[in-house]
Amino acid sequence: MARSGAKRSSASYAATRRASDAMSISQHPDHSPSSWPERCLAVVGSLMFAITFLAILTGVLSRYFNLHGFEWSFEIATIGFVWVTFIGTVIAEIRHENVRFHGLVKLLPAPLQKALDAFASVALLGISVWLLCSGSAFIARTGWMPTPVLRWPAGLGSLALISAATMLALLAVMRLTRLVRNGVRP
Repeated sequence: MARSGAKRSSASYAATRRASDAMSISQHPDHSPSSWPERCLAVVGSLMFAITFLAILTGVLSRYFNLHGFEWSFEIATIGFVWVTFIGTVIAEIRHENVRFHGLVKLLPAPLQKALDAFASVALLGISVWLLCSGSAFIARTGWMPTPVLRWPAGLGSLALISAATMLALLAVMRLTRLVRNGVRP
């Protein structure tokens, strides 16, 4: 009896798994990073996440045990969090997981799908260029101001915005080029 229940359970799990794979918005939700830029970003993002987590843990424990001298930990956590956020945004855009409407787009005819892809890439490029200009102006004004505790340049956090905007702009240009030259959807 237990065996037949296990077989049914296994079969229903497999059916559920196939259904969830078919409904996933990601083109490859269970795959590890495939391209070398994505792998590099994943490694850097993982390191920044670990640094952020350890800095927060250090800060919490220092407050809990009333230890002094660990005020820097929250500054490190803030900088790390900003970097993790922007790295995650770039990885999500590389994987086509960043605000996509695949279900609706697939219902449209192929020429309209290409037009929407072109529009999305142009919008991404425009937003990225705007963020790049804005981030550069922000760093020009405040980039060398010291942080309150560590006295590091405040621009370390803003560099995450500039880096992400640059990578997203390059990605948008690559997608538009591929779409125009080859007619291949990104």
